[in-house]
This record gives sequence, C-alpha cells and structure tokens, in this order.
Amino acid sequence: MGIVDRIVLSLYAFALTVVSFFFLLASFGWNAPMDLISETLSTSSGRSTVGIISGFLFLAGIRFIYYGFKRSPVQAVIHDTGMGEVQISLMAIKSLVTRVAARIPGVREVRARVRLNKLATGILVFLELKVAVDANLPDLADKVQKAISSYVKDIVGVNVESVKVSVSDIGLEGRR
Repeated sequence: MGIVDRIVLSLYAFALTVVSFFFLLASFGWNAPMDLISETLSTSSGRSTVGIISGFLFLAGIRFIYYGFKRSPVQAVIHDTGMGEVQISLMAIKSLVTRVAARIPGVREVRARVRLNKLATGILVFLELKVAVDANLPDLADKVQKAISSYVKDIVGVNVESVKVSVSDIGLEGRR
C-alpha cells in the first residue's frame, strides 16, 4: 500500500468515525447534528459540498473493497522442465537463506527479505544480522554473502544478484 493509499485510508477512517459519532449522539436524542445536516442540504452550495465529500468517500470505499478482494500474484521462482513447471516460493528461499546465514560462526540472529529482480531473472537478498562481539565484520559479511549466493544457486538453481548485509547489533556473547 503506497503513501497515497495510506493517506486516503486515514481520511476515510476519520470521516467514518466522525459520521458514526454524530449518529451515536443523534441516537441519544441530541438533534443538533440532524438539524445541521438538514440546514446544510437546504442550500445548493451545501448540497454540492456534501455531494463531493460523499462521492470521495464512496470512491475510496470502492477502492478499498477492490483491494480487499484482489489476489496478489504468487511471488515465486519458476523453472520450466520437460515434465512441467516448478515454482519455488520466495518464502521457501527466505527460509533457506535464513538457515544458511544462521549456521555461519559469529552470526547470532538473522532477519532476511528476498525479492525477485525487475526482470525475474534472479533474486535480491537483504539481511539484517545480529553478530557476536568478537566477529570480524568485513570477513563475516563476505562469508555470509558467498555462502548464500552459492547455496541458493546450488539448491534452488537461481542467480543471486546481490546480498546486502546490515549489522543491526553486536552482542556480548556468542551464538547459543
């Protein structure tokens, strides 16, 4: 969801909250909101304003209903073989990448993200590592990058275009 959709969703939620609050007050017998609505709708500029706001809310609601039922495409690496098609999900590759990186000495914790590149010819790997205090960071990052690249190529059969490593924490004790 992009920034524009988030802003529209926030405005939509705010407008519905205000409207529901006024209807709640009207249900308790407070007639001022209903009088304000009838006064607003009695003028042509008021009807235009209410029409524009209602149209915006209607279109935003339709958009969110559409996105609610829209299926997102399966993110997978596809291999065509003589017997048919083989799909390997990005979640499976992420799990593989996480296990490979966690086995390297000096790595305490791994958070991974995996994406297809724009042409779907390879994958991009983003790692966030927590490492031991005694780890040589440049050597450790190089080991992680090489291990992931070669292991994914051997097991999955897809090129790893880049492995970006970010060290988010250096711990006092080694891996358990």
